[in-house]
Amino acid sequence: MTRSTTSSTGAATNNERSSSLLDKIKRPEVIINNILVIALIILIVYFSSRTPTFLTVSNFEVILTNNAVIGVLVAAMALLVIAGHVDLSVGSNIGFAGTLVALANAEWGLSPWVSMLVGIGGGALGGVVNGVLCGILRFNPVIVTLGMLGILRGTTLLIQHNEIAGLDEFFVVMGNGEFLYVPIQLWIVGISFIAAAVFISLTTWGRYVYAIGSNPRAAFLAALPVRALPFALYVVTGAAAGLAGVMSAARLDGSAPGALGLQMELQALTIVLLGGVAFAGGRGRIGGVATAWIFLGVLENGLTQLNVTPFVQLVAAGLALVFAASLDSLGSVLGPLLEGRRRVSEQRAAVAIGSDPGKQDDTATVRHL
Repeated sequence: MTRSTTSSTGAATNNERSSSLLDKIKRPEVIINNILVIALIILIVYFSSRTPTFLTVSNFEVILTNNAVIGVLVAAMALLVIAGHVDLSVGSNIGFAGTLVALANAEWGLSPWVSMLVGIGGGALGGVVNGVLCGILRFNPVIVTLGMLGILRGTTLLIQHNEIAGLDEFFVVMGNGEFLYVPIQLWIVGISFIAAAVFISLTTWGRYVYAIGSNPRAAFLAALPVRALPFALYVVTGAAAGLAGVMSAARLDGSAPGALGLQMELQALTIVLLGGVAFAGGRGRIGGVATAWIFLGVLENGLTQLNVTPFVQLVAAGLALVFAASLDSLGSVLGPLLEGRRRVSEQRAAVAIGSDPGKQDDTATVRHL
């Protein structure tokens, strides 16, 4: 009798584990991420077959370093979109912060650390405005942040319309130096992705982000911080844009107020959607966003190595955004479909157990244990 009970318990546990693993594999964001990984592999194989300099360690270091700025931004922006909000002013915020840090260091004579805090603080200030209007007052995020896009770019050009060059040696090292043989900017983007993944996956606030993005009304009734948390995420996204502006200025050893961060909001949104984050909120993983970040970097670098004109690269970037939108729609369709199938399977399992006395005894034994 003991052996029978033990075997029944073990079988039930194994069934639960396999069912849990199957449910994870069938999640829309996992399916989308797998599609993206396959597309990334195909892309790497294609570019490797066309140019021998593509599949090298030094080239992949260049790919990641050149896209470190946008990586820092999307690590934070993904959290905001999962919560059901969006910030389309991040490109202008990068230009605003980059210009502030360049002015603070090259023109005002402030120390590198203070100048960096000025840049990050300027980005966070833009996030505060967006957070108050969109997170607390519940204005439409698309309209508000589009307005902020123009406001921040215009303010930047009012403050400084000429290029700034000649930053402190600290920023030269930050933009182009290495630590333990790894570019410093890669350390920054790696820490950003890890911090975002830990927050969204391992903390209670991370679960709140998913809940608010999935159903704001139900989250409100459950007494979740449906206004405070989006506000905080807007501030974090703004601060990330500020850090991205500092990194851009350090990389370029200066700032071009009219060009710095231009159209980066579209690039960031493309990466977030490609990574399996639902535009409506409630779905997405940082790992998928990191994969999408690498995918776009590989696409841009490969086309450049093949001497493809910038106009074609612009078309490719547009196609990537359309592809991201299609994956977003696919996830929206797959979610309810897979959930419906799961419920049907559970109902069938319940009926099968109810009609089989042996299974009823095993279930009762397991529950008793």
